[in-house]
Amino acid sequence: MKYFLLFVSFLPQLIYGQVIGDEALQKVQDGQVSFLEGEFIVFLEDTVSSDFIEEQFKQLGYEISYIDIQPILISIVNNPADSVLNQLQNHPEVLRSFSQSAPVDTSFFENLLEEQGLNGTEREQALIRLISSQSIEELFFEFEYTVNTMRLKEIMGEFRSVAYQILKDYPRSVNIACTPGEEAELMTKIEKLPFVLSTALIGVIEN
Repeated sequence: MKYFLLFVSFLPQLIYGQVIGDEALQKVQDGQVSFLEGEFIVFLEDTVSSDFIEEQFKQLGYEISYIDIQPILISIVNNPADSVLNQLQNHPEVLRSFSQSAPVDTSFFENLLEEQGLNGTEREQALIRLISSQSIEELFFEFEYTVNTMRLKEIMGEFRSVAYQILKDYPRSVNIACTPGEEAELMTKIEKLPFVLSTALIGVIEN
């Protein structure tokens, strides 16, 4: 059984689509699809936090069955001065920063040492030295939930010497559980909330 999203918005001004594979598309066209009952997805503004959404839906009496709200995460791809990095780390809209070793393709070095005829302890020691020499520490910055891509550009515009890439900027969403058969009615109500972009039914393609 394969799950996919059918973006069925009840807001006339919003149209959403999902590209699916040819095989799955054919199954949809052949009618081999049904909707998951008692649950649907709500897509949210890109500045909401988990705490805010949980509190809002709790007050409204809606049951969240799954939540996927994550702040923007970037990695630094050059080597700016430590003083600049310290300023960025202390920026009021930076949630946290951390470093992590980038993965090294050990299979390449293993094959290289094997071609050179090394084996046993000698080979293991050489492999450790090679991996150590190639290991690079990557620096990551995670921003406050209120920071979206537009605000991120403004912030990073203050740090011209810092080159970065966005690693995580997922659509923020929650799954709402409801009584089977009441999905459409509840989706229409929820889409009127100011922090909601749209809702989506969940389709199920039978294998």
